[in-house]
Amino acid sequence: MAKNRKPAGQPATELVATAADVLLASLRCHGFEYFFANPGTDFPPMVEGFARAKGSGAKVPRPVLVPHENLGVAMAHGAYLMTGAPQALMVHVNVGTANTINLLANAARDRVPLLLMAGRSPIMEAGTFGARSRPIHWAQEMFDQAGMVREFVKWDYELRNPAQAGMVVARAVEAAMAAPRGPVYLMLPREPLSAPAGTDKATEPRSIPSAAHPDPAAVARLADWLMEAERPLLIASSVGRVPEEAHALARLAERFGLPVVAHTPRYVCLASDHPMHHGFDPGPFLDDADVIVAIESDVPWMPSIKAPGPSARIAHIGEDPAFLRYPMRGFPSHLSIAANAGAALRALETALESRARNQQSRLEGRRAWAREQAAGLRPMPRRSRRST
Repeated sequence: MAKNRKPAGQPATELVATAADVLLASLRCHGFEYFFANPGTDFPPMVEGFARAKGSGAKVPRPVLVPHENLGVAMAHGAYLMTGAPQALMVHVNVGTANTINLLANAARDRVPLLLMAGRSPIMEAGTFGARSRPIHWAQEMFDQAGMVREFVKWDYELRNPAQAGMVVARAVEAAMAAPRGPVYLMLPREPLSAPAGTDKATEPRSIPSAAHPDPAAVARLADWLMEAERPLLIASSVGRVPEEAHALARLAERFGLPVVAHTPRYVCLASDHPMHHGFDPGPFLDDADVIVAIESDVPWMPSIKAPGPSARIAHIGEDPAFLRYPMRGFPSHLSIAANAGAALRALETALESRARNQQSRLEGRRAWAREQAAGLRPMPRRSRRST
């Protein structure tokens, strides 16, 4: 809260909600349980907001003080993996932002919906509440503070008016949670953050855009390829962010005799004892594979070491199957399906089911071959020692 400020020399009379108060309330309204923070001179409005909420019983995130910005990003990253909910971290102006960059890069590539907030050197030198009050406020100002992180965020913005406080939270969450998910960056200058917001109400969440649904024609084409294939191969990397994806992959692979290589996996995409699990290196299978499906795999193989044969048909499945945030990525693609992995795998299972009714003996032969290949990759069980 801020005092309702009167002209110079006259006392303030009442408390009104500041932009910081509304921002904190809006964060909680959008599902943020924690507010990770490594503070500096840009934080007084936030500190006051937490104190006022404690006194009034208003719902705000739980503040968590962290001793270094990298640790803050790591904690937010881990909290997202555990909960599936977006996370918030606020750091100190440009220097705090700079300290996040190492792990922010990881969060970006892992598609973590992190709302990274940072103060900004006060805009005004004098004459406005929240204006510059320390010599460092001149040295810390940058021409483009967000430029440091723009490679790793989907959206960046600077709070320009206190009336926007709730709206920027809604927009930030909308951007972070839209597929493919990722970090966003919000700068909070001290003057608008300290100013009356004009309301004390949190902004309600917006509906997050639904993920792209797999194109039925593309799924049908891929199903035809897989039914014709003698030596198919699935390569999965970021499948398994939610259990339903791993279950869909396991069911598809088992039913239709589709070997799976978990190449540089970010999650457990397939149980290691699954009969179709073919290890973690696609290299030994690339020469013979006639259809390869890369599922949420940014680097399905290492082209400098081993590549598929020239006649292999290659498909990519994922929310961004071309990985357009990567400046250069040259893996061949004869079919590309933009969709959530779980939805695409379920659609593919349905398409294969209708095609497999008269192909059971052929599929059983392919399953037997795949099981034999997988068994050859597993170490022999140790013989137990006899007790003496």
